[in-house]
Amino acid sequence: MRFATAATAQLDSNRAALELRSELEHQLGPAVSPDLILFFATRVHTRGMGAVLETFQGTWEETAVLGATGASLMHSRASERFRPTMTAIAAVLPGAGIVPFRMKLEDFEQSPVGVERWEGLFEAMPDPALLILLADPFTTPTAEILETLNQVAPGVPAVGALASGARRPGGHVLALNHALHRSGIVGVAITGDLRADVVISQGYRPVGQVFRVTRVEGNQLLELNGSPALEALERMVASLPREEQALLKRGLMLGEAIDGPSGARLGRGDFLIRPVVGLDHDEGAISLAGLVDEGQSIRFQVWDNTLEQDLSMLLLPQLADSRAAGGLVFGGWPGKRVSVDEGLSTETIENALGYSAPMVGFRSAGEIGPVRGLNYLHTHTATLALLRPAKVHTEPRSDAVE
Repeated sequence: MRFATAATAQLDSNRAALELRSELEHQLGPAVSPDLILFFATRVHTRGMGAVLETFQGTWEETAVLGATGASLMHSRASERFRPTMTAIAAVLPGAGIVPFRMKLEDFEQSPVGVERWEGLFEAMPDPALLILLADPFTTPTAEILETLNQVAPGVPAVGALASGARRPGGHVLALNHALHRSGIVGVAITGDLRADVVISQGYRPVGQVFRVTRVEGNQLLELNGSPALEALERMVASLPREEQALLKRGLMLGEAIDGPSGARLGRGDFLIRPVVGLDHDEGAISLAGLVDEGQSIRFQVWDNTLEQDLSMLLLPQLADSRAAGGLVFGGWPGKRVSVDEGLSTETIENALGYSAPMVGFRSAGEIGPVRGLNYLHTHTATLALLRPAKVHTEPRSDAVE
């Protein structure tokens, strides 16, 4: 199993594609044809994505190609001075099979959402080791699609992200083999000799008490523990230490408990993060970017800038494992920059692992990843997938960081 990555700051899409192809050929060798290429591009290349597909598939006809637009990109070369406009990762996956697929708008009209497409995929490829999904946030009910996936194929991990950077429907571009799409979801299913270790890391921590949602309408929380939701929140904030009250100035999030309503010991990592988008003082309501069910346990969250420390802790088990051959990383967090300050860089991940690995990703509008065997749509998290052969005998590495 081999991976190669490339990055370019070119603004011309044709030149960018040629630069990426040249670098991938250099790393893989001119006679090597990758099984899969993923590429990510900023908005400057929205109209030129077709040229990228033509370049890649004109060179590697049998290669599956998957791509999306992203607000900003992650790569080992990314820095203050070099901000890539396009990145790519090519994978040579001996012993693995790949099935590309797409879900269109009509697949979302049925209930449960997308069930026929999932069933058809798993008939064509039983027991995939990993699904990689890229979706348009404006047209795709990704959370519902993942719920259906969990029902049809429990235990099959999915990683990926929602395209980002556009402000209106039709502004994002998804690429799959020879075609470009501005809606729906594209992906690949990979079976065979592949193991994916997925880490979900949050830069948020819970504050205050655990609440039970006792009344909700749409995306508005009306009651928590039987009291008006905003009143309950204000009482909770008043009881917090000054340090935690200061953190609220960076923004308030809500954590939806993954394990359901029984949650007196719910702590960091036990929640799906949902942005609080509005406070209605007249109605005493709290508006969310997403839906929460009545009876659900929730806990409010604050950004404490510990994303790197949290990720490093979660990666500790990797120190006793074999080297990852490559990786994908997707994330969304406060601030405008990715590789500095409060963001996340591939350098952070490599420092935690103790070695370098080919890795790309982008800052997304939502992150897809499994928690405790079920796939979820996350927000304001970092989702990291480390990929290696399934048949490798894992032994402690001599170069592991102590």
